[in-house]
Amino acid sequence: MEDVIRKALVIQSLNAFIAGAIFIVLPLMMVDKHIPIEEMGLIFAVMPIFMQTFRLVFGILSDYVGRKVFFWLDGLMSTLSLVFYYFSSTAIVFLLGKMAEGVRDASLWSVNRAYFMDHSKEKEAALIKLRGIDSALGALGMMAAGFLVVILFYGNTILLMMGLSLMILPNVRLMKDAVKFHEKLDLAQVVRALDFRRKSPKFKNFIIIFTLIGLSWGFITGYILPVFLSSVGVPVQNIGLLLGVRALCNAGVLYLFTKLWTGKRKILVGGLAFALTMGALALLAGSGAATVSVLVVLTGLVAGVADAGYETIFVSVSDHNFIGRDIGILMIGLQAGQSLTQGLSGYVITYMGYPAMFFMAAMLYALFSLAAYNNMNAKNG
Repeated sequence: MEDVIRKALVIQSLNAFIAGAIFIVLPLMMVDKHIPIEEMGLIFAVMPIFMQTFRLVFGILSDYVGRKVFFWLDGLMSTLSLVFYYFSSTAIVFLLGKMAEGVRDASLWSVNRAYFMDHSKEKEAALIKLRGIDSALGALGMMAAGFLVVILFYGNTILLMMGLSLMILPNVRLMKDAVKFHEKLDLAQVVRALDFRRKSPKFKNFIIIFTLIGLSWGFITGYILPVFLSSVGVPVQNIGLLLGVRALCNAGVLYLFTKLWTGKRKILVGGLAFALTMGALALLAGSGAATVSVLVVLTGLVAGVADAGYETIFVSVSDHNFIGRDIGILMIGLQAGQSLTQGLSGYVITYMGYPAMFFMAAMLYALFSLAAYNNMNAKNG
């Protein structure tokens, strides 16, 4: 493995560990500071908007100016978001932190897939490795977070994550872009890059289809699982451990099914299996901490199969000469859908409850899987 890939893996690992820890710490910290759940949903909904807006622009720019500059931005915004969280006591400061975190995620995820593909001959395998490492280190961050909060409390745990975020920057300095990028950038080129009317029908269909998975994710991701587990009586250290195990299961199954099953049918099978487990969680949401814990881990297992199929889509429909742009465009629908349902999630929980929300997430994910599989089988036209 080339040294530049190793540096990219270190950066991805640091980001994943910090994100995993904050995934546990932030929602529980907001509960501790008495932020209403409706406001929590709205705060978390801002992140997909910021992520997609900047991700699309960064992805296009990276095809012209290179990927490395956005890894620098990732390290800086990671630290800034943690500074906001450290000083947060009101909803507005948490909101500023989420905005900074959205720009951080945009800078990282607009270029990390493209960077790995730039440096790799086996592009799908490279993406799966990226997702596997991200899941595994994110899981370790989650598992560590619960115990860190018990030992160090919320503020000191965030300070520790801040120190880790500063370690991103020395690794960025040692990276290098692998390919010769396109001619000098001008505004007209950016506008043309955003015009996807000449893309294949399959590509354009996926922009719409990804909206379905975004709508589903908005009812599952962000603050929802940590706060849900807390509401059924799971202690904070066990929440981190449980969701960390879930993420590790996801990473292991993702890697295993990528090796054993190369066909696109895993999009359908994995997606429907995930929808079924979310439906089971909806039905048994009030059955107690032990049953709920098992079902939450099970959703991570089957999501690994779904994620393996999900990454196959990017490789299949993206133009490898404009990877950053195409991935950014494909994610428009996903992030819009996720932001919408994440913003509504607090109100759904308050007025309808967790079971209704999980059932809606399951139905939306099933629809995504059916539509994505059908579109993958369509002619590229």
